[in-house]
Amino acid sequence: MQYTQIDLYVLGILWSIGSPTEDRYPYFYLRHRDRYFFDVVREALNLNIPTSVFVRESLTRLQYKLKVYNFDISKLTQYGWQPRLSEQRNYPNITEHVDFIRAYFELHSALDTTTIRKLSKERTSPRLRIYGNQHFLGRLTEILSEQVKITPKCVQMATRLSESSGILYYQSRLELEKLLAYLYPPDLPYFHKEYYNHYRSML
Repeated sequence: MQYTQIDLYVLGILWSIGSPTEDRYPYFYLRHRDRYFFDVVREALNLNIPTSVFVRESLTRLQYKLKVYNFDISKLTQYGWQPRLSEQRNYPNITEHVDFIRAYFELHSALDTTTIRKLSKERTSPRLRIYGNQHFLGRLTEILSEQVKITPKCVQMATRLSESSGILYYQSRLELEKLLAYLYPPDLPYFHKEYYNHYRSML
């Protein structure tokens, strides 16, 4: 199968926030606080099967939920897809990576600053944190090292309550600049503008 840029960006969205459910009328659903990702899925896949978007309350803010009825799960399992809460979750079997990774970053990473203390001096540095399954993140950092020519990172435990959840930290300004250039080449059909602008502003 030939992958298109849109296919892999949408695959990143489905992989990141999608789950199947068994019900009287089975459907595949996505849940997130930003409706942008649902609109991309509906447009890029040109869905001609029933869907619905509705708003629900979460503990902290409103969330959107997209239901896709009669979804063919083989569209994901052909890439090695596993349920989001699996103990060991694989990175997808794909040969082109940037669009998938861009969607994953936009959904499962945070960019802020941290204070670095060395001897008697302090400096503020940008910090990128990427969240996910430890097995998935281990493969992700290898691919980023190969694709972007940056140093692979050790996956850190996200919480003591879960041995499968992890975090990757990127704190080199030079590496963050290289990641930005890799993730956002010119003339992209789909990208989250607010995430991109925030990333640029932190460098």
